[in-house]
Amino acid sequence: MNQETTALLARLVNFLLPQGDAAVRSLKAVRISEKGEMRTSEESRWMSFTADLTIQTRLSEFRWEARTSGIVITDAYEDNHGIAMSRLAGLLTLKKASRGPALDRGEVQRYLSSLMLCPAAIVNHASLEWTAIAESVLRVRDSTDPTGAAVDFEIGEDGELTSCHTIRPRLVGRNALDTKWVGKGSDFRDWMGMCVAHRLEVWWEIPNAPFCYYRSEVTQCEGIVSSQNL
Repeated sequence: MNQETTALLARLVNFLLPQGDAAVRSLKAVRISEKGEMRTSEESRWMSFTADLTIQTRLSEFRWEARTSGIVITDAYEDNHGIAMSRLAGLLTLKKASRGPALDRGEVQRYLSSLMLCPAAIVNHASLEWTAIAESVLRVRDSTDPTGAAVDFEIGEDGELTSCHTIRPRLVGRNALDTKWVGKGSDFRDWMGMCVAHRLEVWWEIPNAPFCYYRSEVTQCEGIVSSQNL
């Protein structure tokens, strides 16, 4: 890691982990509850949802389950595969995205972007690699990830993680179209030794027609502690 990367990463860690890494070493995972709105296109109506998100701190895995209008939506990356499906609550599956490299890459990118909700992973996840690609931009990837996924973080002068962006697969019909994707976190609050974003907005930067398709607020945080550290 070169000097520029080391300095920029230290600025980020100082902001997100104000009590140092010792305060979060025992965290195996973080569970987040959210409420918000989402839509599938700029013309679509906003749909209210509540969701639970579990993020692993030591490997690239997460599971997000949302409930909206009697439908349960699952988005996840587990056992080196992406998962995207929707179903009627307690009943049959309505839609399931077939597994493939595009879905896998997109879900790893979602995991990496979730570091603003789970700063413990920055110090607990041994295979994360960081590179400064501009004066205030850090790129992160998982060195064990076969998809080649990466996410770029914009770092403020005080170390605040102002936004992240990447080129992510966007489902258009049955095809996955690589599109610029932007996530913005705000309202950072101290919780269990971490500074966690409590408001999120997510955008597709479609040429000539960018639109926000997801906005939420965190309603609850819970830490899952490894028994090895008790």
